[in-house]
Amino acid sequence: MLKSHYREIAENQDKFWWYLGMVAINRSLLNKYFSKRRDLKILDAGCGPGVMLPTLAKYGDVVGVDMSDDALQFAKKRGKVVKGNIMSLKFKDETFDLVICMDVLYHTWVDDETKALKEFNRVLKKGGLLFIREPAYNWLRGKEDVGSLTQRRFSKRRLESLVKKSSFKISKMTYANFFLFPIVLVLRIRSSLSPEKTQGSSDFSLPPRLVNEFLLTLLRIESFLMKYITLPFGSSLICVARKI
Repeated sequence: MLKSHYREIAENQDKFWWYLGMVAINRSLLNKYFSKRRDLKILDAGCGPGVMLPTLAKYGDVVGVDMSDDALQFAKKRGKVVKGNIMSLKFKDETFDLVICMDVLYHTWVDDETKALKEFNRVLKKGGLLFIREPAYNWLRGKEDVGSLTQRRFSKRRLESLVKKSSFKISKMTYANFFLFPIVLVLRIRSSLSPEKTQGSSDFSLPPRLVNEFLLTLLRIESFLMKYITLPFGSSLICVARKI
């Protein structure tokens, strides 16, 4: 990810609708499995500038790992972090109760998603939980994918296959950003037809306050629905799985 993107995320992560909405969704699903746990050992694998670190700290002891010095510069202000590569984690076997990996496996610097997933399995305790979110649909690429250095977006079938082959049993697989998906699709199509250069640009500029609140409300509704149903499509995929 470009350094400018890490800075933009760090500046907006506590007020931008996307980050706040995704945190709400994550908390909703985590509460389903860990509502009363406050003693978990947690790894935020590919923590970036630390969006999830304060939230995860509510469930126990959390450490974030990222290979980017630029990301860690911001993340260390929000929690405990160490430099490392998710494909070769420097933790002992069966260290963590929960490994969370938010929008990481899609990056160009992840050479082998299976290797990363097997590392997650190795450092998880037996019965431990893996929580993944990744961009959906490879055909849904946009200018944010350029700035985020996207190598791949995932289909439900492919992510499901990768997780199962890495010795996990899937507990839940659902799409996210369901309500706004038609708008995202139109914007992506318009962007692909535009001659404007998009190198280094981003979709994540802070909108007017009322728009920001409206979009956040839609994601909060999704966070409630996900506790009970699986959303059939969206711009992101969420997978919750247990180590076998």
